[in-house]
Amino acid sequence: MADIVLKVVAEAFIKGRDIMDTGVAMVGLEGDNAFCGDCGREMMHQVPIRTMLVNMLYRCSCGALNEVPKDS
Repeated sequence: MADIVLKVVAEAFIKGRDIMDTGVAMVGLEGDNAFCGDCGREMMHQVPIRTMLVNMLYRCSCGALNEVPKDS
């Protein structure tokens, strides 16, 4: 599994996508560790974010909207 720094997305580019607030942190059973592209906080731990088939945005507690980079 990998550590992934998510890409910050400006509010103007939401384009109707769903936004998930990760709260303090999301914890899964097996997968990647995802970090906010703005503040660097670990937003998700052991979550299979690269294999999810949704084009979702993830809101960090700092307020930044993040997406999985296309090259991850």
